[in-house]
Amino acid sequence: MQDSSKEFFFEKTLGLAMKGWGDTHPNPMVGAIIVEEEKSVAEGYHRKTGGPHAEVEAFKNLGRKPAPGASIFISLEPCSTTGRTPPCVDAIIESGIKRVYVGTLDPNPAHAGRGLEILRKAGVTVEMASDEFGKQASRLNFIFNLNITKKRPLLALKLAESSNGKLSEVAGEKSRVTEEDARLDVMHWRRLFPAICVGSGTVLADNPSLTSRQTKGTFCPVRLVLDSSLRTLHETVSPRNLYRDAFTSKTIILTTASGMNNLKAVKKAHESGINLIELGQQENGQIQLNEIPDFLKKLNLNAVYFEGGSRVANSLLKEGLVDYLFRYQSPKIFSGPNALPGPDLDSFPLREPIEAQLGEDRIIHGFL
Repeated sequence: MQDSSKEFFFEKTLGLAMKGWGDTHPNPMVGAIIVEEEKSVAEGYHRKTGGPHAEVEAFKNLGRKPAPGASIFISLEPCSTTGRTPPCVDAIIESGIKRVYVGTLDPNPAHAGRGLEILRKAGVTVEMASDEFGKQASRLNFIFNLNITKKRPLLALKLAESSNGKLSEVAGEKSRVTEEDARLDVMHWRRLFPAICVGSGTVLADNPSLTSRQTKGTFCPVRLVLDSSLRTLHETVSPRNLYRDAFTSKTIILTTASGMNNLKAVKKAHESGINLIELGQQENGQIQLNEIPDFLKKLNLNAVYFEGGSRVANSLLKEGLVDYLFRYQSPKIFSGPNALPGPDLDSFPLREPIEAQLGEDRIIHGFL
C-alpha cells in the first residue's frame, strides 16, 4: 500500500474516533477502518462506554468475512485484556485479517505493545503509523492517558484574558472577553469533559448555564459549584440558572462545614433539588481544593473542566492542581481601574502546546 494511502486511512481513523467525543469516558476514543484493495469497505468507532470497541463495530458493519489480503487501520493499539468486552486482538485474529496498521500504542505501561505481540505471534503483520501521526492519535485521548498513567482524574483550567492579562473589564461583573469563534471552541471542549466546575463568584457575576450548546443540541455535564458559604443561595440572590433549569439534577455544590451550617441556604438547596457535598475547610474558610480529585473518583468522573475566575484559578495553580491549561487570548485591552487581573500565566510554561487562531482571538493549550 502506498504511503499516501496509509496516511489517508490513518487520518480517517482519527475522524471516526472523534465521533465518540465526550461519550466514551472512562474509555478512549478509537476509530477503525477495514480496507480491501486500498478501498474502505467498513468503518467503526467506539460509541460509548460498555459498547463494542471500534474494531468490533467495523467487523459488524462489514457483515461478512474480510476478503483475502484485507487489512485494518486502528487509531489505537487493540486491547489485549478482557474488560466489559472481549479482547479486540481476538476479534482481529478470528477475522482472518493478516495486516494491521496501528496509530499509537496503548498508554498503559502494563499493556503497551502486548496486543501487537499477540497479533504477531498469530502470524499477523503489524505496522505502526509515523511518529507525527502517533502523537496526534495519542493527544486525542489526553484525558484517558493521564487517567491510566497517574491513576487519577485530570484537572483542566480554562481562562480567557485580554491582551493585558485581565479576566473582566470590571471585577464582579460579566464581561465579553472573547468573540464567537472562541466561544464556540469552549462549547466544543465542554462537550468532551464529564464535569465542569466554577466558583461562586462566577455564578454570581455571570449566571452561567455551563452547558455545551451546539448544532446537535444541548449537552449538560455534571456541574460543580465551589461555594464555601453557600452565598449563591442567599435569599437576596435571584435564582441562578444552574439551580433552576432543566439540568438542575446535574448540579452539585461543593461546600464546607460553615456552608452546611447555613441552614436557610441548605433548605433552599434541598427544595430546589440541588445536591450539596461537604469538603474540607481551610483556615481561611475556603474549600480544600486538593480533595477534589478523590471526590471526582467517587463519582466516577475522570476529568473536570474548571471555568473559574481569578480566585479559583490562582488557588488551583498555586496548589499545583492543574494538569492541562486552556488559555484564550483576546486582542482587547481592559485598562480601567476596576479591571480584574488574572494569574500570570506566562510563569506557567506549557508542555506540548497546541496553538490556533479563532477569529480575532487565539488559543494555546497544553500540559502543565
